[in-house]
Parts: sequence; C-alpha cells; structure tokens
Amino acid sequence: MPFITDDKKAVQNNLELSSIFHQMADCYRYLGNEERFRAIAYENAAKVLHNMKEDISAYATDIKSLDAIGGIGESIAEKIMEYLHTGRIKTFEQLKKKVPFELLELMHSNGLGPATLKTLHEKLSISNRENLIQAIERDKLKTLKGFGDKKIEIIKQSLKLVKAGSRMPLAEAAKIGNEILSAVKEMPGVQKAELAGSLRRKKETVGDIDIVIVAEPKNRKGVVTKFIQLPQVAKVLAKGLTKASVVLKQNDVQVDIRLVHNYEFGAALLYFTGSKEHNVKLRTIAKQRGYKINEYGIFDAVTNKRIAGETEEGMYAFLKLRYIKPEDRLDKGETEKAVVK
Repeated sequence: MPFITDDKKAVQNNLELSSIFHQMADCYRYLGNEERFRAIAYENAAKVLHNMKEDISAYATDIKSLDAIGGIGESIAEKIMEYLHTGRIKTFEQLKKKVPFELLELMHSNGLGPATLKTLHEKLSISNRENLIQAIERDKLKTLKGFGDKKIEIIKQSLKLVKAGSRMPLAEAAKIGNEILSAVKEMPGVQKAELAGSLRRKKETVGDIDIVIVAEPKNRKGVVTKFIQLPQVAKVLAKGLTKASVVLKQNDVQVDIRLVHNYEFGAALLYFTGSKEHNVKLRTIAKQRGYKINEYGIFDAVTNKRIAGETEEGMYAFLKLRYIKPEDRLDKGETEKAVVK
C-alpha cells in the first residue's frame, strides 16, 4: 500500500530521494577511487527516481519489489524504505560527517573535481565556497602542487571571480542579454529561461551576463550545444551538462548559462542573481533557523529534506522575509530592505 496518495507529494518523494542519492554519490566520489562503484550506483538510482512517473512508495511494500526496479539494488532499496518510514537516511547523515559537505556543492564546477576539492580541504582546511575565495585572494592555492596559474584561473572563472571583458553600461548589457535570452528561449528543450546576475539587479554597470534555464536532463546536451554554437559566440570557456560559459564577439562579453530542474529554478535564480552579500545574509538567516540554502533550494539542516526552491517568492516566504526585488538586493557597502514578517 503506498505511503502517499497525493500526486504532487508523491512526485516530491521521488525528487527528494533523487536529490539525496545524488549528494550521496558526490560524497562517495570525494572519498576516492575505492568508492567509485558506490558513487555510480547512487547516481544511477538518482536518475531512475528522477525519471519515474509513479510514486516510488507504491513499490515500497517490501525490499524485493524495489530491488526489481532497474537501477535500484537491495542496499539502496533498504534506504528508500528507511526514508519513506523515517524521513531520513542514517548512512547519508554519517557520510556528511566524513566529508566537507558544504564544499561538495562546488564539485560539478569547472576545475573543481573531487580530487581537487580533497586537496583543498586536506592541505588548506577549505570547507566551503567562502573559504576557497579567501584562499584565492590570499594566493594560498599557489603553494599547492599541481595548482598552476592556468588551473587557478579556471577555478576563478568557475567562482565568477574574473570576467572576460570590462564592465558595460546597463543599457548595453540589457540589449545584449535580451538578444541571447531570446535565442535561448527558442532552443528545443528549453522550458523557461531568465536573466540573472548584476543585469537582473539593474546595476549601473554589468560585468557579464548570467542566464538560468529550465531543461530536462535528456535535453541539456542539445541546449548546451546550440548555445555554444550561437553566431554571437567567439570562444567557448567551458561546457558541461549543467552549465556553459562563452565569450561573445561583441566587446568580449562573457555569458554563463546554468541548466536546472523546474523545482530548482527559484533557488538557482536567487543564487545566481546575487549579490554575494545578499546570498551570505540569506544563508546566515537560514542557518539560524535550522535550515541551509543554496542554488538547489532550502533544506532541513538535519534531514536534508527539500522544503522550497521552485520560486524565489516561496523561499523568502518560508524564511519569513518579505520578497526583495532584485534591484534592492545589497552589494558591499549598501543597506538592504530585508524585513522579517
């Protein structure tokens, strides 16, 4: 008998388990080559759950029923049952204590694979994005073997610490950004797309252009391929299944795209709109209330259960904050109109 009958909640079960297994796969990748088979198994299970149309709880009458689903073995089936009964997975909680869990959020960024992150943590005690930025600013990465100028430059680009060209007036950036956005929206597989970054915040000058795109995983390779082949593109800086960066022929403008699920769209738009100071403030508020917030959503800090992320408005509301328009989100030295409800 299914644990859940409500369709929307049923789909949420699948998505939450998919997210947890994806993060468990990242933990195992970080732990090293000896855990590679576990990493593959959990990543495969995450994909199966994400693509399932039926509620996984309908199969959770016993371990054998779950084990019969392709891509889900007995061990993972046991964890699905555990999650559906308790709302958490003990092995996942143990894994988060063995790895620098916040740092793993960077694992799929260009130049920041599991081996690189492990070196950064073990040699420089870097545990999150802020630690890494501070280490770069203090030139600490140059002390590490294998971290030459080119590698550090790639990491800086991934963290958006360097830009391809100089800053543009807002009107010029808006014209270029909207032209690229219109082209992106016409691409097969793109469900929706919006500008982010300082352009969305309507800053007087804009350094580069950010676009957040909703596309199903099966369509993302095609979207990225179409994007990097746009006639406006002069050079490809990076490409993958969830992101790509190019430099345009016009004024050496850098354009970054991020491809996300619809249920992550609000979180990604909020994160990539910034500013950095605004994001730090929101993370602090979330942490004080027992949650964590990142580009994928708001999660319970203990169980890692997804709570919000589909819309920006829903995320502010959950944190009991009034919605803050992008142009009012603070930069260094500015005040902010964040008001607790």
